[in-house]
Amino acid sequence: PVGTTIYPGMQMTAYGIREAMLRIPEFSYEVPKTLALKYIRRVFKSLRDAGFMGVPVIPKTITFSPMSVNDICCMIPPWFGSLAALFTGLLTYEITRSTNAGVVAVGIMAVIPAHLMRSVGGEFDNEAVAMAAIACTFWLWLRSVRTPKSWPWGVLAGASYIYMVLAWGGYIFVINAIGVHALLLVALGRFNSGVHKAYTLLYVIGTAGAIQIPVVGWQPIRSLEQIGPLLVFLGYQLLAFCDYVRRSKQMSQRDFVIFRVKMSVAFLAALAITCMLLYPTGYFGPLSARIRGLFVKHTKTGNPLVDSVAEHRPASAGIYASYLNLPLDYGFHGAAVCLYQRTNGCWFAAIYAGVAIHFSGKMSRLVLICAPICTVGCAIWFGFLLDFIMQPVLLLLGKDGYKGDVADAAGGEEVENKQSGDKAKESAKKGKDTSKSKDKAAGDKGKDKAKKAAMAKKALPPLREWEEEHRPGGMMTILREVKQAQLSSIPEAWRETYRTQRAFLDRSPLALLGRLVLSAYLVWSLASMGPKVGVFVRHCHDVARQLSNPKVVTKYHDRVKGPVLMDDYYVGYKWIDANTPKDARVIAWWDYGYQITGIAKRTSIADGNTWNHEHIATLGRTLTSTEKRAWNAIRHIADYLMVWAGGGGDDLGKSPHLARIGNSVYPDHCGDDDPKCSKFGFYQGGEPTPMMAKSLLYKAVKHNLAPGVKLDPQYFQEVHTTKHGKMRIYKVMNISQESKDWIADPANRVCDSPGSWYCVGQYP
Repeated sequence: PVGTTIYPGMQMTAYGIREAMLRIPEFSYEVPKTLALKYIRRVFKSLRDAGFMGVPVIPKTITFSPMSVNDICCMIPPWFGSLAALFTGLLTYEITRSTNAGVVAVGIMAVIPAHLMRSVGGEFDNEAVAMAAIACTFWLWLRSVRTPKSWPWGVLAGASYIYMVLAWGGYIFVINAIGVHALLLVALGRFNSGVHKAYTLLYVIGTAGAIQIPVVGWQPIRSLEQIGPLLVFLGYQLLAFCDYVRRSKQMSQRDFVIFRVKMSVAFLAALAITCMLLYPTGYFGPLSARIRGLFVKHTKTGNPLVDSVAEHRPASAGIYASYLNLPLDYGFHGAAVCLYQRTNGCWFAAIYAGVAIHFSGKMSRLVLICAPICTVGCAIWFGFLLDFIMQPVLLLLGKDGYKGDVADAAGGEEVENKQSGDKAKESAKKGKDTSKSKDKAAGDKGKDKAKKAAMAKKALPPLREWEEEHRPGGMMTILREVKQAQLSSIPEAWRETYRTQRAFLDRSPLALLGRLVLSAYLVWSLASMGPKVGVFVRHCHDVARQLSNPKVVTKYHDRVKGPVLMDDYYVGYKWIDANTPKDARVIAWWDYGYQITGIAKRTSIADGNTWNHEHIATLGRTLTSTEKRAWNAIRHIADYLMVWAGGGGDDLGKSPHLARIGNSVYPDHCGDDDPKCSKFGFYQGGEPTPMMAKSLLYKAVKHNLAPGVKLDPQYFQEVHTTKHGKMRIYKVMNISQESKDWIADPANRVCDSPGSWYCVGQYP
């Protein structure tokens, strides 16, 4: 096809799977007929008979042979959908460190309709592989910042991000979400050498790989929509340099703060000067229309191509209810648990949720990215409940209980502080000065110094999992002082009472018995949700069946004939395959490009890739031009013309969008006085406007159907109209063989490198 997707990840994946299969020998394995397996088969059959959906059938023989590329492409969505569910479970575990939450997340993600949008068999689209890459990249990023020593995971996170870039243009969302989280860690006082290394590795490896992809190029360091993560990367290097100088020179807190302020001012000044020098050169690229569409009202992006796509319209409440359904009801419950735990992963989940809610509210297709975070939120809540239920049982089995709060743990250092104070005191007494007065003065001074050091050390709480050191002079110090002030405002008697009661709940047999009763009640409450869960599962099943239905074959109910199979589109594409030359080129609106390529097996002039705005605009202008003017262009690039007719979303219903898209690049199409092409359309009574009536598209749809409407046979000849009139096909007369030969010549392809798949193309 002329066009196709410009992100090659899914094609490369299909090719890689095919090559791997060819290298595995074919085999057949007889499943052993054991008694246990016999009973398992009976149980599974009973569950299926009882109405349980998704219960697998255990085969008697397992065979393997290489699949065709077509079958691999059809199976990639469910395969990668399973991987996405697994990675979402790992992401949930990393956020909460709860195994129960992770397991629940895998189950929800496997069936939630928002994920089924791109994971049913045959839905071979960029997002089919991208969802697994998104969940994997986010999981690896959080894994790399779990502790200061976890930073090597950043290498894998960078590699996963490269695959994400290969797969889908939504990689911009991924890198910006991680960049915002990295910035938030600084604001929370959680920056350390491990976080610095993790983000640096992810950004350097990921960006180095991304710029190798032709469609991306140098955008990661030039486009405004990706400049944020770059600034975070530069800021991280500044913070790491300041910490290096602090450690090497053993700076005091005051000196370190002054030094860092000076370095920050110098950094901002250098950054401002650099931007001032680069901006006039056009170095920075503008925001794309798709990105603008996420921040402005729909139809106000300035790009009629983006505005014309139905999936780019805002999501409604009905869409959320249908595609997120039951898990959405418990998303805020999970947010409450995260608010209590406040781990690095919890803060990331908050960022992800905010971005997903905003973006899907602007563009309905992005409800897809709500699937993982909605799943995570619901799983966090139910994982929390399951952990609470199991906790008394585990305590009875020997699990360690409550050991004291942070204040107790800090107090545990008092002995060490006292010993160090004693050592300092002894050291002062062993001074070489023989004068008793000087001895006493030195001893008193040593005692005071040791006492102050012990008090300062006692005030420091123990390091948490994600902390490396008590960094001075930053947000960590500020937040620590605030927390210490809050703790010191609580009377010691109250704190001691809390510690006593809290230990009682974990150690007293009577308290544990009471907790077991509460756990039993929670189990009963969860079991009572069975009908609600059953409705949710059936809804997911119904959505999956609906999404799995072919788009070119539908059923409708006729009052006389009853159920009727409407297969005009499929039959029409098959007619093209059987009755046109193999090298024939078919011009049609871009909506049908993939179907022309996949079913009719012919070259389409444009397909579902809408990134080439100029090419789509050229197509729109051509189809909505007058018949002769359109023929003058079409005879150089196509052999057949195909239109959808018969009403119900046919090409006439879409035609005003075609004219507006064409006019956005060629303003002379409708004229400077009519930028929205209002002169191309229908009057209130259904009559076409003069511009519409003269257009090729109107004549092709209404040929010999409306009075006086007919195509000129010297330009276009009707060769086929389907049974119900839904598709009409015309042969382009007197095509330019010279142009066809010129297009077919590989020497005339404009590619980024010889033999590359990425060719911007040119017209004859």
